[in-house]
Amino acid sequence: MLNVKEAVEQLKDAGIIASDKEVIRWIEEGKIKADRNLRRKIAYKIRLKDLNDFIIRKQSEEHKLQFERILREVKNLKGQIEILQTRINIEESKVRSLRKMIHKQNSITAPEIRPAELLGLKAETDEQLIKKEFKKLLKALHPDCGGDERLFKVFSEHYRKIY
Repeated sequence: MLNVKEAVEQLKDAGIIASDKEVIRWIEEGKIKADRNLRRKIAYKIRLKDLNDFIIRKQSEEHKLQFERILREVKNLKGQIEILQTRINIEESKVRSLRKMIHKQNSITAPEIRPAELLGLKAETDEQLIKKEFKKLLKALHPDCGGDERLFKVFSEHYRKIY
């Protein structure tokens, strides 16, 4: 049989922090079974088995709360994963659409167009001059220089095909 102070020590060893008053309150509420000492009005004797049963119940309550908290976190994470998966699907759709658009642009542009005509030069223009004009145009259209990215891609693709 344990007194209240010994019960507090046992609870502390089990990881449950409690004061003498809390143990007495738990006894009075019927959470811990204890026998009252007939000689003293507030002295209690607690059986080790009853205290161990209380410790097990208390720890199981703590584990249950932790488990519920973890379940809420998992549910929240699943929701975030679904949102991210939706965003990934949207981005993949955008990439597919852009690839289709580029493919169609490449198929529309005629391979018979001569580089000089594409640049608005005369057909008899020297190759070096055409190459130089292409590079100027690509430099002006480059996205880092404030140019149009789509036009840059189209003209750079022509440049690669020709040279």
